[in-house]
Amino acid sequence: MTFTTFAWRNLTRRPVRTLLTSGGVALAVAVAVSLGGFNLGYKRAIDGSIEQLGFQVMVMAKGCPYEAATMMLKGGTGLLYLPENAHTKIKNDPDIEAITPIFIGIAEKQGSSIDDAPAASSFTILSGVDAPSFRVMKPWLAFKKGPGYDSGRWFAPDATNEVVMGFEAAEYEQRKVGDVLYASITPNGKTAPVMHAFHVTGVLERSGSQDDGTVFLPLTTAQRIFGREGELTIIGIKLREFNGIRMREFEGRWMSIPEVQVVSLEQVKGALVSLVGTAQTMVAAVAVIAIIVAVIGVINAILMSVYERIGEIGIMKAVGAARIQVFRLIWTETLLICLAGAISGCLLAVITAGATDAALRHLLNIGVTQGLVRITPGLLGGAVLGSVILGLLAGIWPARRAANLHPIEAIRANE
Repeated sequence: MTFTTFAWRNLTRRPVRTLLTSGGVALAVAVAVSLGGFNLGYKRAIDGSIEQLGFQVMVMAKGCPYEAATMMLKGGTGLLYLPENAHTKIKNDPDIEAITPIFIGIAEKQGSSIDDAPAASSFTILSGVDAPSFRVMKPWLAFKKGPGYDSGRWFAPDATNEVVMGFEAAEYEQRKVGDVLYASITPNGKTAPVMHAFHVTGVLERSGSQDDGTVFLPLTTAQRIFGREGELTIIGIKLREFNGIRMREFEGRWMSIPEVQVVSLEQVKGALVSLVGTAQTMVAAVAVIAIIVAVIGVINAILMSVYERIGEIGIMKAVGAARIQVFRLIWTETLLICLAGAISGCLLAVITAGATDAALRHLLNIGVTQGLVRITPGLLGGAVLGSVILGLLAGIWPARRAANLHPIEAIRANE
């Protein structure tokens, strides 16, 4: 009989204690793996969401740039607007490769079915864009194909009632090309909402970005229906050569406009990473505490097992078992508990990754569209290896206590 088989049989003699002890290890490993997945995933998620904006620099009205950028990532809008002539002044800058003006507003929708049956009102994001320059910024946007979608196109520049819907917005509203979307909008300075009917000219494929939940319409139309003629929410800019020196030069040229500020999305990313880092520290502290508690639980369980079997260990040594053999037996039991807990914890982390991601997304609310938790085979392997190492360390003391027992004293102690 091998040491592993013998050790496993000893553990199964106390199944409840073994299950509880390995369960503690499993919970600690699940927390540690989820934290590791968060570390791997959140920076990539922030990078991906910022890249999907399509530009590197934002020009916006003066205010909190990080709050405005987060709202932009989430598809929302701030309360500040900048004059449209800022776009006219900036667009001929020699460092600019591409530029697009954007106006964002919130509208109340009426009816959520194709036949426009009465339904509870909800809200949607209307984004006024200049289609040609916007498409240069986001060349990956494509129209959905299939029955009812094949004739999709961008709205005409001077259209007053045409819109293009993001994938999720169209799915929620159950709209196809040619359908009508009704929205209630309260113009600036007015108290009474105005109902508008828009014809859907296209539905975009899923992009995994904030654009999926957005309804796009011509820039001038959006400004008019919101009562914000001559105003913009942001100006998105892509520079020919994006680096710190070029960014500072560009910022220096245009910060002189009294109403505007220039914000690099690298700055925004740094702020968001710092924000997430605070939550990361809190979760790491919880993981460390869970690991310490699990290790103490393992040591306690194995020590109890040794004290309960003092007589058996004394008989083993009396019939010729060497100290190293007793040490290996107890050490193997500790290792098996930690290994079982590690594998169970990894499975638990993988199964609950979606729920963990949703909880972190709700807690942080930074507007990223990609997953915040990324669990990789390497991360799982590292968790199992770490658990084995901790198990070996945790088993040293109980194993030494068992190996150092004097056979006669051990047998007498059990009488």
